[in-house]
Order: sequence, then structure tokens, then C-alpha cells
Amino acid sequence: MKKYTLLFMYSAFLFSCTENEDPTLCGVDNPVENLAWIKETIEESQSNSLSQYSYLIQGSYKGETVFSWGSCCPFCNSIVLVADCQGKVIEDASISEVKNQKIIWKPENSVCTFD
Repeated sequence: MKKYTLLFMYSAFLFSCTENEDPTLCGVDNPVENLAWIKETIEESQSNSLSQYSYLIQGSYKGETVFSWGSCCPFCNSIVLVADCQGKVIEDASISEVKNQKIIWKPENSVCTFD
């Protein structure tokens, strides 16, 4: 049950920030390294037995930069939520509405394939 709870947590993290021409996201140059909640979640993910299925997406939602934890787990059901830089869920957001999605992190042992 803990595996599924942790997987839900990963998919629940979608974070947004003000998008501008400056390459900083959420006030930092490298959100994977410099945002504590992303770094902490990555560390937790890497200690999970399902870590090879996790990845982090960056995209744009309503003019803001967003982040979303994804999973390519073939036997898991997951829900993807959108949240702001502080982790507050954006209730009306959907991953299908996130534009310009790109993978900005995946574990070294990733089994996910991306086109």
C-alpha cells in the first residue's frame, strides 16, 4: 500500500511558476537541484522500489511554468495533479492542458521510453 501512496504523491506534484524570458523557474536556475521539495521527492523516489518508472515533466499551463511527476508504470494507476511552486494544487488544471512538455529528470535506472 505504501508503494501506491508514494506513487500517488509523485503524480500529485505538479508545480507552477511565473513564466518569463528569464531562464529561472520558480526563482531558481535549476529546479531539480535548487527547489527543496523537488530534490526531496527525487531522493524519496530513488529509494522506492518503483523508482525506475518515475520522471519529472516541465511545461506551461496558462502562462506559467509547471512541473509534474509522471510514471510509466505498466501495472499502476496514477492521478496527475497540478500544483504551484509551493505545492498548492491547482484544482482546475489537467496534464492534458500542459503545453511544451519536456522531461527534466528521470532516474539512472529508468525503464521509461520517450519519443
